[in-house]
Amino acid sequence: IPRPETELLVELALEEARSKKQETSIIDIGTGSGNIIISLAKNLPDKNNFIAIDISKKALQIARQNAKKHKIDRDIEFLRGDLLDPIIKNCSMLHAPCSILILANLPYLSKEIYSATLPNVKKYEPKSALFSPKEGLDHYEKLLKQISALQKCYMFHATCYMEISPEQKAKLPKIIKKYLPRSKTSFHKDLAGKWRIARIEA
Repeated sequence: IPRPETELLVELALEEARSKKQETSIIDIGTGSGNIIISLAKNLPDKNNFIAIDISKKALQIARQNAKKHKIDRDIEFLRGDLLDPIIKNCSMLHAPCSILILANLPYLSKEIYSATLPNVKKYEPKSALFSPKEGLDHYEKLLKQISALQKCYMFHATCYMEISPEQKAKLPKIIKKYLPRSKTSFHKDLAGKWRIARIEA
């Protein structure tokens, strides 16, 4: 379910994509209802390559339906898989030379925060879309590991935007450096003044 915090992720991604001088492969990881990739595809030039990935077959069906409503379903490639797995298995999908922009609004609630979440949130969203082990960072650690593996077999410049929980700002840099030691990381606050978006340049 789209929330105001995710609008910041989209705004930053739009600014990033518009600054690119070459073709960009824009990959939305855990696309869910497709709101992020649809917003980008509606507002960016056709020269970009749009890919949406989700592990849920039902989520991809909804994302396709939403893209069709906005008449851009033919502009987005929908793939089913675990995070970057579909790309890793078929690196030829990435048109070279190109830059890659990865967007991730993955499950990031820790066990404690998920337990304290309002009942109306739990009622309408599956736990798998909200909770992540290892203090809410398990999904992101796996994604970072995949980005590292992908770079080793296919040289490219990648920028990744992640929506996070504010308390994760202190822990995430160490995980990022573990898998992407040469990367540069910065953080952005949301409208409430809380750390919400991590930007990784790898």
